[in-house]
Amino acid sequence: MRFLSSPTALAVFALSVGATAASMKPRQIVDTAHGVTVQPSDGSVIVPGSAFPFDYENRNYCESGYSPISVYLSATAPTSANVTNDGTLADGSFVFHFGDFLIANFGLPPMETPPPSTLTPPTLSGIVDGMTLFFSVVETYRDCPGNIPLEFGLETTTVIYN
Repeated sequence: MRFLSSPTALAVFALSVGATAASMKPRQIVDTAHGVTVQPSDGSVIVPGSAFPFDYENRNYCESGYSPISVYLSATAPTSANVTNDGTLADGSFVFHFGDFLIANFGLPPMETPPPSTLTPPTLSGIVDGMTLFFSVVETYRDCPGNIPLEFGLETTTVIYN
């Protein structure tokens, strides 16, 4: 009977552990359930430097006390493939990030940065007047049953940049 040499055995072991660790990496789950952007409504005109109303009704899919959201403008409609494992849109998939906010659920007191009632878009280079943009909200679902660390919802509404 012949045994593998120590360096060879060690390499095989390291590769198998590495493959197992890579396969155990948590994956991002973008659920089809998501909240609704009430304002701006689909097709609303937004003007650089002028505030527009913002109202998002979160889904709170996992019934958490607080729901983190991230708000963006994109030149093309983002997809679930653009949502990263930390609940943001990937660099290059948006032209402006309005910010990250925390929605209090069940009458809990606000914490961190609650969503504002208005948002103000900046002047964006390369974006022309009358261009359709995609106003997107990524909602993070925390504390989901089944030991799923995080799930996400992606909601997109079209707006006209004027």
